[in-house]
Amino acid sequence: MTMKILIVVSSKHRQNTLQLAEAMAEAAPATIAEIGDIKYYKPADYDVIGFGSGVYAGKFDGKLIEFAKGLDNDKKCVFVFSTSGTGNYEKYNKQMVRLLESKNKVVLGNFGCKGLCKWFIFAIGGGMAKGHPSEEDFDAAQAFIAEVAQKYEALENT
Repeated sequence: MTMKILIVVSSKHRQNTLQLAEAMAEAAPATIAEIGDIKYYKPADYDVIGFGSGVYAGKFDGKLIEFAKGLDNDKKCVFVFSTSGTGNYEKYNKQMVRLLESKNKVVLGNFGCKGLCKWFIFAIGGGMAKGHPSEEDFDAAQAFIAEVAQKYEALENT
């Protein structure tokens, strides 16, 4: 049986997070749904759901958070990823990871990288984290999704 992955993404400004999702989908076939279009998808039809967001003022996109809050409490495997000017994804992903865990979700992984940020003051000098996401970031995203798939398969085989 082939695992079905849905990646729900919010990538407002520079499409950094969407680019990561696309790289992941090359390594492990996945359906990518932008948060504004999520009403056209049925999360229950997927084995694993990814939650990806750019970091806006230190937080995930509010619409993505609201979507996660609206999930049922059925056990489901998920993963979280983000892009930000600093790349400090552990800090930024923590809120979403905790929210998903509170909804009885099994978090298979947590990933992030730097993404070009030209918001407000950071636009001076061409932005923060120029050149990101980079090819190395895309390679790391593909390695991450392969690891998520392996963890899912291991859970299914126990």
